[in-house]
Amino acid sequence: MYTNDSIVNYSIKPIVPQFHNHLEPRIEKRIYRSLVARKLFFEHLLIIDTSDFYVTIDPLFMVEGGIDQERVNSDFLLQNTRGFQVKGSWKNKLTFSTSFYENQGKYPFYLDQYVKTYNIVPGQGRVKAFKTGAYDFAMASGRINYIPNEHLMLSLGQDKNFIGEGYRSFLLSDNAFNYPFVSAQTNFFNRKLNYLFMIAGLQDLLRVQGFALTENIFQRKTASIKYLEYSPNFKIKVGFYESTISVDALAKQKDGIRGEADYRFLNPVIGINSAINGMSDSLYFSNQGFNISIRPLKNWLVYGQLALKDYNFSALAGQVGIGYYGIKGLFLRGEWNESSNDVFGNLNNSASQTHYNQYLAHPYGDHFQELLFMANYRFKRFNAEAAASQTNFYTLTNKEYLINGAVVDNYKLLSLRGQLGFTVNPATNMQFNIGWMQRFYDIRETPDVFLRNTSYIYISFQTALTNRYRDF
Repeated sequence: MYTNDSIVNYSIKPIVPQFHNHLEPRIEKRIYRSLVARKLFFEHLLIIDTSDFYVTIDPLFMVEGGIDQERVNSDFLLQNTRGFQVKGSWKNKLTFSTSFYENQGKYPFYLDQYVKTYNIVPGQGRVKAFKTGAYDFAMASGRINYIPNEHLMLSLGQDKNFIGEGYRSFLLSDNAFNYPFVSAQTNFFNRKLNYLFMIAGLQDLLRVQGFALTENIFQRKTASIKYLEYSPNFKIKVGFYESTISVDALAKQKDGIRGEADYRFLNPVIGINSAINGMSDSLYFSNQGFNISIRPLKNWLVYGQLALKDYNFSALAGQVGIGYYGIKGLFLRGEWNESSNDVFGNLNNSASQTHYNQYLAHPYGDHFQELLFMANYRFKRFNAEAAASQTNFYTLTNKEYLINGAVVDNYKLLSLRGQLGFTVNPATNMQFNIGWMQRFYDIRETPDVFLRNTSYIYISFQTALTNRYRDF
């Protein structure tokens, strides 16, 4: 989606074409083909088009089967997903989307350990046991955008958001589960100045004791997120980010006294919350950050991020990346990510940059170093992806699933993966895929843990409309 002469803002995602000046033509009916051929290979299943009002309705599904060759007597691993998606717009002033997924799945060893540790499938919600060694879970998403003019978009939804140019983000990523939010995006001076203000409802999967007669509620918190970005021209973008987490009044038990809600927290001005709340404590957690992207040469992108806690440069996370898109259909990426300790908080603490037992930013959270390379290529309806990453971990905090109880102070992980696919229907991204994923552990103190390596080979048939991260 990168171009060489546009300052269309790609840092704030998801992109809404009607607001981000990236409208694509609607899919035209191919009247010379049969109805079955059109719906199977070219179009959405149902289309309502009255010029001003446009709606598409499609089934969502995924059937993936594979085997982990590193596991002795490994079972056949299967995930099946069923659901639907509805998307639409009205006069380019109102856009909406909603989807629902119902899933059952059985996973490779490392992913199974993650589910057992945190009681969630990463990015896809809480689980309950299903048959032997499998899990059942569901995910619902929805978003409404109102665009009164080219300078303002108001949004309401239960979904994910992303800020940055990289594969990972130290500001806000789509790593965690969906959350309810309201947001406003504005732009000024021919889209050179962009601003995002968002309030999101988050929760930890920890019960608040003593507030219910039946089942205690989960511990809830609110995030106030602001992002200001300036693009003097199409080659440079510089942004400042602030995210403040406030534990909701019901769970505020500081010094044995329940705290009252502080509505100043909802102010839309960037930087104010960090100033009035002071240092992070058991009720508040504050992160600041910077995002930059530069196009130094045609078809090249250089980007980076810096995130810190309470303006403290001893609690710091950084990203540097480079991308190349000069060959049609090909995108190459190299990216380095590193985080020191306690930048985003502990998964078990209320006031932390987390939701549903996952970090809102990078999936590893704190105290690691990661180097990754990726290549994506698309030719007509064929696509291919290859990726490699090397990660050094310096602590086990919040990463216990990786070693499953082994006594280890530090370790390394090498992850390789590749996938070939064919897109059956571009409208719904319906595709066949065959893929392979290999994970090698370098445990310095317990060599026997090498048996935890993963070699997963799979095939799938799916409507690939959401990101599913497995490299963590």
